[in-house]
Amino acid sequence: MNVRLSTDKIQLFSYFFIVSLMGSLLLSLPVAYKGGCKPDYVDALFTAVSAVCVTGLSTVSMGVYSNTGFFFIMLLIELGGLGIITIVALYVVIPQRKMSLVNRRVVREFFIDDVETNPRKILRSIVTFTLVTQLAAACVLYRPFKEAGFTRPFFASLFHAVSAFCNAGFSLQDESLYLFRSSPLVLWTMMVLIVSGGIGFIVVTDIWHVLTRKRGRLSFHSSVALTVTCILLVLGFLVPFLAEYTRALSPYSLPDKIMLSFFQSVTPRTAGFSVLPQTAWSPVTHLFSLIFMFIGGSSGSIAGGIKTTTFAIVVMYALKGNTELKGLNLGKRNINSELIERSFSIFAKSLMLVFFSVTLLVITESTALSAGVFRIFDVIYEVFSAFGTVGLSLGITGQLSFWGKTVIILTMFIARIGLVAMALGFFRNDRERFFEYPSARVIVG
Repeated sequence: MNVRLSTDKIQLFSYFFIVSLMGSLLLSLPVAYKGGCKPDYVDALFTAVSAVCVTGLSTVSMGVYSNTGFFFIMLLIELGGLGIITIVALYVVIPQRKMSLVNRRVVREFFIDDVETNPRKILRSIVTFTLVTQLAAACVLYRPFKEAGFTRPFFASLFHAVSAFCNAGFSLQDESLYLFRSSPLVLWTMMVLIVSGGIGFIVVTDIWHVLTRKRGRLSFHSSVALTVTCILLVLGFLVPFLAEYTRALSPYSLPDKIMLSFFQSVTPRTAGFSVLPQTAWSPVTHLFSLIFMFIGGSSGSIAGGIKTTTFAIVVMYALKGNTELKGLNLGKRNINSELIERSFSIFAKSLMLVFFSVTLLVITESTALSAGVFRIFDVIYEVFSAFGTVGLSLGITGQLSFWGKTVIILTMFIARIGLVAMALGFFRNDRERFFEYPSARVIVG
């Protein structure tokens, strides 16, 4: 079983590696750029990995891409966004392939129910929901994009719908959605897409079953995910609304202030779009954005980060956990020790990855830091954005050195693949399955 689970992780890694590599080759073609002028390969690789990992960071201006280049990016976003979910589903729906215990375990980590009864329904539901949602949103966005002067308004609206639903953060313009900062139709549609893509297919399906009365109430997972999401959205709204009311938001009307604050609440949770330059926000808003980028979306979704349910378990166990009792009592349910251990492992390893990436980036960009071109907080913000597959930046992405770009590429890739691999389970030595070493005591705290 351990070997098979390890193989699953290798397949997941291989999928994203191959798609990223093929994407970098496509984005190295002259046809992908206006005037045939293409950037260095490291920039093409950076954009490809960013698109596949649905991050949104870019080292080159969006203005250099041709329509073909934007099509390549949109394709990579779709393949990367749905890749983690569909590759797991495809693994069990290949004809004439029996569903092993490991297969069931892997898919249950994403879908919980209906794995044994009808696995093909999982994939069909995901693809249908995704395509219908994206096309419907593109139709809604078509008119405002046409009125904004886009030469190909439907493609522009479809590109942004795909990017928003996949939480990618890529836009056809360097200014992202600044052009629509006072357009409720565009911004609220984008927020709905971002939340829909980041809440998880489990939760969306669960809500649908409750609304259609196929199920009496939400599952415990959906309840936790929705509760944490709502808390983060409200908190994320209040911080910029109060902190920026007389600062970044001062030129806008009260309805626009509310809308822009909600958007800033949604976008750091792995989406990466911006309606105002990130440099316009105050340090308080930046600090909370770091926290939201680290948490990310919900499990079983396209979003990045450590996930809302992981964050909830870690926080609740830290507040009310009892080492003398097994597990954690939460909402009249018991979270078992294995799930708590997995949550803390993801949390700790994520912190280690962020700390290691910041350290490397400080080293690679030491010249720029010493010269005052970058601030240390700019570097930290960049790493958190890459880790959470967000795409927000304080403006240093294009100025990174070759090795700085390499660090961010690896951070995006490891954060996207590594956290999923950890969520699928841990590899244990076969010997340790049958015996335990003698207990040892270490003084902590």
